Amino acid sequence: MKILNKTSIIIATAAVLSSATSCKKILDEQPRAQLYPEYFTTAGGVQAAVTGVYNDLRGTFSGEGIVYAYNGTDENIPGGSAGTVAPLFNSFNGINSSNGPDITGLYVDINTLNGVFQYATAITDATARTQFVAQAKFLRAFIYFYLVQTYGGTTATQKSGIPLHSTYITSASTADAPAPLADIYAFIIKDLTEAAAELPNTITSTNPFSAGGVGKTATAAVANAYLAKVYLTRGYSEVKQAGDFQKAADLTAALINNKGTYGLDLWQDYMDVHKPANDYGKENMFCIDYGGASDPQYTGYTLQGSGGYGLNQLYVLARMNYVGPGIDNIAGIDGVPQRLTTKSGMFRDVYNGRPYVRLAPNVRYTMNVAFANQVSDSRYDATFQTFWICNTNVAAGTKSDGSLKDKLIPTSSPSTSAYIKPIDGDTAILMPSVDVTMARRDAFKGLIVTPKQFNNVIFPTVKKFDDPKRNATGDFSSRPIAMMRFSEVYLMNAEANYMLGNVSTAADMLNIIRRRSAYRTPDDAQNVAKNAISVTASSMASVNAANAAAMVLNSTQLAQLAIPNNTSNPASLCGMDLILDEYTREFYGDPRRWYDLVRTQQLVRRNKMYNTNGGPNVQDYHARWPIPQNLINNVLSGPKYPQNNGY
Repeated sequence: MKILNKTSIIIATAAVLSSATSCKKILDEQPRAQLYPEYFTTAGGVQAAVTGVYNDLRGTFSGEGIVYAYNGTDENIPGGSAGTVAPLFNSFNGINSSNGPDITGLYVDINTLNGVFQYATAITDATARTQFVAQAKFLRAFIYFYLVQTYGGTTATQKSGIPLHSTYITSASTADAPAPLADIYAFIIKDLTEAAAELPNTITSTNPFSAGGVGKTATAAVANAYLAKVYLTRGYSEVKQAGDFQKAADLTAALINNKGTYGLDLWQDYMDVHKPANDYGKENMFCIDYGGASDPQYTGYTLQGSGGYGLNQLYVLARMNYVGPGIDNIAGIDGVPQRLTTKSGMFRDVYNGRPYVRLAPNVRYTMNVAFANQVSDSRYDATFQTFWICNTNVAAGTKSDGSLKDKLIPTSSPSTSAYIKPIDGDTAILMPSVDVTMARRDAFKGLIVTPKQFNNVIFPTVKKFDDPKRNATGDFSSRPIAMMRFSEVYLMNAEANYMLGNVSTAADMLNIIRRRSAYRTPDDAQNVAKNAISVTASSMASVNAANAAAMVLNSTQLAQLAIPNNTSNPASLCGMDLILDEYTREFYGDPRRWYDLVRTQQLVRRNKMYNTNGGPNVQDYHARWPIPQNLINNVLSGPKYPQNNGY
């Protein structure tokens, strides 16, 4: 979402307008920028509003507060530095209206977009007006979809949810009420349908929402992908309509069949999906953009700062504190949990990054189930950092009998001012995928940690968000956050066809993604631990062919895929489990898992299957987070704003 019009950005970046705050219709009399309702009567004001909303999305999806999308799922547990709130979401114990996620500030953006529709005629150029209105329709639908997934709407069994505001608010009011879920979905579908018909097929240099053709703002394909996701989500809900799953299947099939029209495709190598050079490539469809570290005026953050607007903090959330583990093999080093010492072979440098330790993988599911196959499937190696090269002069470690190991040789190029990949040096920390003998531990100069020893302090780090443009140890990332990838279109098609009973088509879609994951190159081997599988120029073709064949769903898996969605029995697997496992392998680390489980009605069951802390406490009502207390408190006229069931 690189915005070309920097003047509009400066004007509109923060508050955009003196408009509604949270879900209440209360006028903000102190706008953060000089952009008042009167400004909307100009073409520049309308344009500034749309670009301003794009900027505003950065604050919603970038910070560590987004951890509620990870905790309370099968994939993650709170990291060792998660604080006190995250464990509540993981355990489903103590969540309330004061500590739940509050993203209702997005109603500021909704009101801004409503103003766009009211004053769009100020743009006299018909082509430009169509572009801005289409972007505004997509953005309003995108925001409402995110809100309704989080909080819901009123139904026969649910008394609360979010309000629906479709007109520009300029006068203060202290009354508001939740809207019917059916009305909210109909509203979203209408916006996305119209946006898809009006948006361009690709990002071009003439697009006012890109910088010379770079960026990933909404296109017709993006609008149709989200429209498919909305139909898919509604299809499971209390307000489902006949044809929802079929519409999701048809829309995603059309995107796949016409991918060339939209400039979309899958990378042959999954390793390429997350390379910075491909952030704006053919597989990332829609991104929240951060402008680049060299553009502080646009990104609005201070390097090495711990605060500021629009920080992309995803790369730090699931990052282990690699400075902490020692290298001595003391008694109990192979115990569970592993005993650690303070003789570290690491210090914090730019390459290894800034550890926040807010999230850790849930070994019971993530390692033991989703990423159990790390030979045929490359996605574990592409997602996780499993070795750290010594970057400091440290005394030789001790063996289990007290004698000395060989001394670690540090890399010759550690840096606290540049992102420099180590090209030499010994491995200080290694995380192989299997248990090892004590003899191997003693022969290894550094520390070996095996999967049974992973916990919320020491674990494989998510590396796919690493930013090589960082130039200080405290820097956050300027890379975009991908909200929709083309591989998700295939998985949504598989999910929709599975729910329709079209097992063969669902399997075909899954197999495309699975076969892609088998591909490896010799260059990829430089980014994985030496004990893991790798290929050479001579072995690449035969190894990739064998692995691709191994990744095709076998007869047992096809039989499981034919079992209808089981939403209650943790002891019995079904086809949805296969699909959700693929979502994990493709998107682990993206802020989405809670939403995937809620959509598929698997939140309760999958937590009971894999979440040791949350499984005993999770209830059906946890599929919607509590209405924030500040919203309830600020509705002072008419009926009191109701809380979601269970809270």
